[in-house]
Amino acid sequence: MGSRRHLFIVMATSCIVAMPFIGGCGGADDPGSSAVAQCSGSSCPPSGPNTTPTTPTSLCPAALDYTTTYTGGSGSGEYIKVKFDTSKNTYQMQFIESSVPTSAGQVNNTRKGLTINGTFVHPTNLPTPEQNRCAFVLQSGKTADNSYAITVNPQDPPTLFVGQGIVGGGIPGATIQFDGITVAPGFPPLAVVPSRTFDFYPFLGFSQTVTDFTQVAGHYNEVGVHVTPTGSASQTTGPEGWAPDAVNWTQTLNADGTCTAEGIDYSCHTTGTPWKLRQNADGSQDNVFVSNPLAANLSYPYVGQVSPIILFTPSQAKGILIAGKLNGQVIPVVIRVGFSHSDQVNPLASAGDDQIGISILTPVATIPTNALAGGYIGATSASACGVVTNNGPSSLQAGFNGLNATVNHPELSGTYTGGFFYSNVGNCSDGTAVSTLAANYTSTLFQNGTAAFINPFNSRVTAQFSLDYTQASPGKLLVTAQNDFNAQGASGNVALFKAGDKGVAVKVGNVYAMLMNNNKYNPFFTVGAFVQ
Repeated sequence: MGSRRHLFIVMATSCIVAMPFIGGCGGADDPGSSAVAQCSGSSCPPSGPNTTPTTPTSLCPAALDYTTTYTGGSGSGEYIKVKFDTSKNTYQMQFIESSVPTSAGQVNNTRKGLTINGTFVHPTNLPTPEQNRCAFVLQSGKTADNSYAITVNPQDPPTLFVGQGIVGGGIPGATIQFDGITVAPGFPPLAVVPSRTFDFYPFLGFSQTVTDFTQVAGHYNEVGVHVTPTGSASQTTGPEGWAPDAVNWTQTLNADGTCTAEGIDYSCHTTGTPWKLRQNADGSQDNVFVSNPLAANLSYPYVGQVSPIILFTPSQAKGILIAGKLNGQVIPVVIRVGFSHSDQVNPLASAGDDQIGISILTPVATIPTNALAGGYIGATSASACGVVTNNGPSSLQAGFNGLNATVNHPELSGTYTGGFFYSNVGNCSDGTAVSTLAANYTSTLFQNGTAAFINPFNSRVTAQFSLDYTQASPGKLLVTAQNDFNAQGASGNVALFKAGDKGVAVKVGNVYAMLMNNNKYNPFFTVGAFVQ
């Protein structure tokens, strides 16, 4: 058995490093018993080795056209549908819901409702022709009227990796910046967004979704990361903006679309009104669920210690729940779509409810020991929020978002002292981690209570972890980093998380997610699909 396990690890590792996101590899199945049935005469097979060539494992469909739609969401808080035509090397991407501006310097014109068409190429530097075939490097993309076109960094292009029923990788990024809203002369502007350029945003989508919420309802752990472009007054480094917050709680989604919070006062903070099937503009039923603010003068539920601006313009921020179905398993993914509107003539008609993010829901059920085994491929939150700065806890007591400042919140970033909880919020305003591919895409190998991140581009181990299957919270494994995980910063290597940092790992079907530093100012999130 020792030699078999060693063979499995070698084959799984070689599979992982071969494909930078979602795909599959030839199996290393257990050969089983050596006993065979007896035969005689013509019933006996030919002697000697089997020379029949094996059929290569298909990583993605043999061909795709625009009749197949992948429905998904991104770390930029965008609800997207994408199609591919492999005979023409073209793609079509619909930004159905989005708060990402079409140009820097403003927030009113966004990608919401736009459809871009563009071309892609297959890479040639992956280890096998099949892996190259299933990777789509986006080269261009624009609307039919040429009013909007994406910008591609050729050194770091958005790349989508197609598997069987699932697609992931990076969608086109953007440059975002806003000078804010001047309420009155002499007063500092509100809702300022420091400039950041994103080469791409992490994305996950499915070719099959569930539209009956009774199939979604259940007892879930929810993990993910949100980012608030306008930032938080609790940030202790400047400029204020791009504040990251972790999603990490347990909740129950009921059959009527409501959410029942459990144990803590920040559970259910990705649900507003009861989830219901979304309607398209023409009144037809969509294949995802939507949740809206509870009242016109309220923001959509959010994570962390930020301050949405809702005056006289109702927020159009919302939640989108995509109930993907993969190998018979429902995999709920939740996107928070932000909303910003600037009225420089009448500032009171402006609104800023701009938090964006992505999270995944997994069952609250004990994960059997060593159930996480083999290789997974996934994108990370580093492309949206990599290098995070912080100068310690704020002097402000927690109080926004319905938090009780007089009790400790051990799962949130902050400090409990003198009978009060003080927020501790970071700034992910340094975009240099965006182009660190080994941080943006990573392969994860699990074995015997341990895990390792592997750089898919040079086969090197970039981080190692221990896993604790005790599960004080069923369905959440305690993860401890054994070494630093670095990205290339402006002044050299910068640790996205460090040795000794802790987090949680969860699993649903053939998808896993890991959230590091959920109770610190620098959360890190990755989600991946099983490949070996």
